[in-house]
Amino acid sequence: MGPTIIDSGVNFAVYSESATRMDVLLFDEPTDELPVQQFEMKKQGEVWNLFVEGIGIGQHYGFVAWGANWTYDKDWEPGRIDGFITDVDEKGNRFNPNKLLIDPYAKALSGEHDWSRGSAASGPARTQSTWGAAVKGVIMQSNYEWSSHESSWRQNRQKEDFVSHRHQDLIIYEVHLKGYSNNPASGVVHPGTYRGLGEKADYLKDLGITAVELLPIHEKPTDGGYWGYWTLNFFAPERTYAANTDPYEVINEFKWMVDQLHQAGIEVIVDVVYNHTGEGGLWREKIYADDFFVDADTRQQAFNLDSQEIASVMSFRGLDNPTYYALSEDGKGYWDNTGVGHQTRPNHPAVRRLIMDSLRFYVDELHVDGFRFDLAGILGEVDGDYNNWDDPKNTVLQDIIDDSQIQKYNTRIIAEPWTAGGNYGPLIGAYPGATDKAGFGWYEWNARFRDWWRSFINYDDWMLNSLEADADGGFVIQGSYDYYAWNERRPYHSVNFITSHDGFTLYDLLSFDEKRNGCGLLNPVCCDDPTSSWCDYDSGDDHNRSRIWDTESMKRQQARNLMVGLLISHGTPMILGGDEWLRTQYGNNNAYSTGADNEWNWFRWGEWQSSPEKVRMHDFVRHMIAFRKSHSYAFAPSSYEERAPFSYKGVDNSDNPQWGGKSLLMHYYDETWGPELAIMINQTPDWVTFTLPQNRNWSLKVDTQSYYDDEDYLGTEDRDRSVTHNFVTDSPVYASPTFDVAPRSIVIFEDVD
Repeated sequence: MGPTIIDSGVNFAVYSESATRMDVLLFDEPTDELPVQQFEMKKQGEVWNLFVEGIGIGQHYGFVAWGANWTYDKDWEPGRIDGFITDVDEKGNRFNPNKLLIDPYAKALSGEHDWSRGSAASGPARTQSTWGAAVKGVIMQSNYEWSSHESSWRQNRQKEDFVSHRHQDLIIYEVHLKGYSNNPASGVVHPGTYRGLGEKADYLKDLGITAVELLPIHEKPTDGGYWGYWTLNFFAPERTYAANTDPYEVINEFKWMVDQLHQAGIEVIVDVVYNHTGEGGLWREKIYADDFFVDADTRQQAFNLDSQEIASVMSFRGLDNPTYYALSEDGKGYWDNTGVGHQTRPNHPAVRRLIMDSLRFYVDELHVDGFRFDLAGILGEVDGDYNNWDDPKNTVLQDIIDDSQIQKYNTRIIAEPWTAGGNYGPLIGAYPGATDKAGFGWYEWNARFRDWWRSFINYDDWMLNSLEADADGGFVIQGSYDYYAWNERRPYHSVNFITSHDGFTLYDLLSFDEKRNGCGLLNPVCCDDPTSSWCDYDSGDDHNRSRIWDTESMKRQQARNLMVGLLISHGTPMILGGDEWLRTQYGNNNAYSTGADNEWNWFRWGEWQSSPEKVRMHDFVRHMIAFRKSHSYAFAPSSYEERAPFSYKGVDNSDNPQWGGKSLLMHYYDETWGPELAIMINQTPDWVTFTLPQNRNWSLKVDTQSYYDDEDYLGTEDRDRSVTHNFVTDSPVYASPTFDVAPRSIVIFEDVD
């Protein structure tokens, strides 16, 4: 599928079972109104093919299609209505030859749709030609030469015992590619780009990260939101993230970034969005009247919404709407278990193939190490019965995890395991393992882990045995056994996190009791244009389990506690980029909009690097990551059956832990696995005296209490304010049989015998 360079020309292949005619149009320039050549394609099965001689790299192209709702008429020309019957028929066809269509398999795109030159909408704009306005595909062939290091990296990725990159070694850092380096203080030559991330790989290496998880990097519209969950094409990397935006250079730059990160020992995971597309729904400012009324809360609400006949036709919708999208019974609406509409149909054979081809392209050609699947539950729905979840073995979910190329490189396959609709309920723990490769299976974002730890830290009445659904403290610390062991998955398949892009940052979780998603630094559109579809005061979760802690000192202490909880728990830890230095989004827990792409949302390198408190937090996280790595026998087991023995104990070192309280002793007691550890958790508002296991040479390693981060301590002996003092590297042996743990803090001792 897609364009294939063959000797003296290019073969085009595009899927459409419903089209009655398909033409490929060739353009000299991406903004040309008319093609230099136009050819009718031939249908073989459900695929339209054509070989065009004499063209090659750099050629711009697109498709136009006719079908049952708009039949071919020899008198038709761009801008005319000949052959038109209806914008959408009862089978869901939305063919419109006035709309130039992006090839779903294009590896590079030309630019952005120019709405001023032609609306992609149907309905009243059905006769507006987009031949000059539309994004074109570009024939390209990468000439990037991988470094010598990359060859050994690829060989090692095929090994189960690749040092520091075994399944259980993964430490993920989730980040927005542009936002990471776009601030001038980042110090990179190419800020906000693939090159910028590659240039700053050493920061991630020094922090101890083993994998960077990038928010979506597929092509999207310019106004498709800051986060990028509005995909126009599942092959082409986003052009605006490249320092050199020539379409045939974008992939080369992406490869350079991957190469640099691999040389730093960092895997590359990309967020993919196969559950809906960037073709969009009824975007207010483009295709319906700017009419509104003021509701009881004095907010402006739109009315006079356009009918179902109106939809933007840019690619999939115009090629074969019923194949690519999950449609309502009348064929005119779109299923919406995504929360944004225009849900795809991932278990149709053609779309299953598209998904698999896209993944293989990123593994084989771009050397990506893993994928995080947005709203992955959509990929497990029964085809044609979208309210119900199928046996994963019947769906593309199983195709993905059983794919030979994905397995060959031990590719990380990570689910956001929920959806925004459907009758099948929560899906945490429901994803499949591989059919024939032990220890290989779907990783899952474990929201139960997130919500339990948030509640334990922020709610005084949340105890160790308090349940988040069916998960208590012991359950989430031990790797959520019941969720993953049933189909032979392992502890590392639980992706543990406290925060992600979707919600509060760590600092904001401890600083705001409710979201602030209206007019503000990260949503200026609400200040300037409150009727915009991007201004949604109600967006974002209302139930954040957050709290306003009284002092900045206590916020930092609780942030350290959450980082310790994350890094000592069994499973794969994921850190939201910037949490290591207490990045804020000023209370906004849904900073997704196009307007959020601004200096206040990008990493503010100069701001945190000039703050001793934030520098110390960064240093603490760096030390805790290193501590997890050096004690992986305890915190990163490879299976539920083979892991270092430990016991939960009461604060008096008895075998009777007080699960109805907020204090707990954990003891890793078998020195044949590694040094013994005593972990003391006290989330009460009082000092608690713990009894240490006796006859050991205990050395203090971690104490999260604020005393070691406050001026009373730092001012003594003029201590270095640029390093953490909550992590101890040279503590003498502690002689006392007991230790007093400060209120709301965690302490870790190690046996140094």
